[in-house]
Amino acid sequence: MKLSRLIQIQLKNNFSFKRFFGFDLKKNKAKAILIGLAIVYAIGALIATFGYMFFDLGGMLKEINQTHLLISFSTVYALAFSMISVLLRASGYLFYYKDYDILAPLPIHSRKLFISKLVVLLTMIYFVNFIIALPIMFAYFYWEGFNILSLLIYIIGFLLIPLIPTIVMSLLSLGISLFTSKLRYSKIINLIIMVIVFIGIMALSTSMSNTTVNPLTGQIDLFTNITKYYPPFKWFNQAVYENSLLDLLWLIGSHILIFGIAIYFIEKLAEFTNKRGIRSHIIYKQKKLSYQQKPVVQSLVEKEFKKFFGSALYALNSGVGLVMLVVLAIASLIFKADVEGMLSQELGFALNAEIMLIVVFGFVIGMTYTPAISLSLEGKNLWILKSLPISASYVMFSKIVFNLILILPIAITSLIMLGISLSIPFVNIILLMLLIIAFSILTSCLDAVINLYLPKFDFQNETEVIKQSAGAFLGIFGTFGVLITFGVAYYFISDYISLEVSIILLTALSVILTIPFVYIIKTKATKLFLKY
Repeated sequence: MKLSRLIQIQLKNNFSFKRFFGFDLKKNKAKAILIGLAIVYAIGALIATFGYMFFDLGGMLKEINQTHLLISFSTVYALAFSMISVLLRASGYLFYYKDYDILAPLPIHSRKLFISKLVVLLTMIYFVNFIIALPIMFAYFYWEGFNILSLLIYIIGFLLIPLIPTIVMSLLSLGISLFTSKLRYSKIINLIIMVIVFIGIMALSTSMSNTTVNPLTGQIDLFTNITKYYPPFKWFNQAVYENSLLDLLWLIGSHILIFGIAIYFIEKLAEFTNKRGIRSHIIYKQKKLSYQQKPVVQSLVEKEFKKFFGSALYALNSGVGLVMLVVLAIASLIFKADVEGMLSQELGFALNAEIMLIVVFGFVIGMTYTPAISLSLEGKNLWILKSLPISASYVMFSKIVFNLILILPIAITSLIMLGISLSIPFVNIILLMLLIIAFSILTSCLDAVINLYLPKFDFQNETEVIKQSAGAFLGIFGTFGVLITFGVAYYFISDYISLEVSIILLTALSVILTIPFVYIIKTKATKLFLKY
């Protein structure tokens, strides 16, 4: 089979609309239009928010003739996302992929198979990098002036920059998998190592910040230093800003050469690991059977916990925000004087401490999106839930309860610590607590509705559900869209009412919006279980 044909099949298998949405668009046009509008709104709101910040930053850089620094933001963000994405996905895409037993017997050379898998991984990286880079590109070419040659060089560099991080992080991901597979508690240790590496990358991206004018200006020194000491960034910046063809040739030559050599050797490693499989440390113990009668919801929630911690990818994607929140809360007690300044700097606005916390907690809650994918993760085992003498709505509400158990204890504890650090009045802490509870319930119900309308039971790898499905996408960006909507509402009412009343109104709005979602869950869950 030709490599081009194999890549085409892999891309179609992973990125077709039917596979992304979970249903045939031609047969469900109205549903497709509504979901499409929701996706456009979520992406538009996100791009508009960051676009405004980068446009504002571009104006400030233009005044000091430093517009080229915007290119550094684009390259460093692309590097950071590529590293994180490959770290999470390489073990399932390049090494130990689950459809190896099906593909291996086919008359396809292992190198072609590896390259096709690599193209799928890079396609996902390019898609998200494009969304990130779009507002930066617009700001740069607006303030610097449009140049077709600079744009072409920008596109070439955009395609090349993620290649080396992909190689490095795929090897790191494989190393972590090999190391932890030999240990007794391999899944937990693998999760802990992934979290440490992830937080390390995030901490690096927010270090060396010393300004409070714009949430992005505090990163200028860091990004400038990275550009200075990482030659590909320097070549890319000079190629775009100065239209230097020599720097472009250095960029192209170095990346193609390193990437080509790496593919040759890593392909052999991928073939070896896929044939070998993961040999986990297994201990057999005889335990005396005991029978306990538990409430239905408790049993279902316990099942969700086992599923959550049984998959490092699932736990890391849905739980890393909570881990970062705990780190921030603990750090606030140690570095009390720096917390408010750091939050102001990252958000870029002179906001009240309460509003800054609402934004932070809103983003963390949005990153904990288990109800948007947990039903899909049942996959072919859905029949087991259907065979139980419980209603479909009980199953969905247990998934919502699980998500709330993940969020609320950590969020409330962190809120108290941050409230003390920021000297927030006790009454306002209680009001914020009520808002966080109401917002968590709202977003959990919203995520459940998303999963009910966009289930994805037919998947080859859990990564397809956790990272690629429409449920995962809307689960994150849908919550961010709600958060941005709340922000716009607060902007218009804040001049007329007090902060405390604003928080109460946002809490009430969260409760009101939750009611129709609860009704939809009750009716749609039953229909879905009858359909599948």
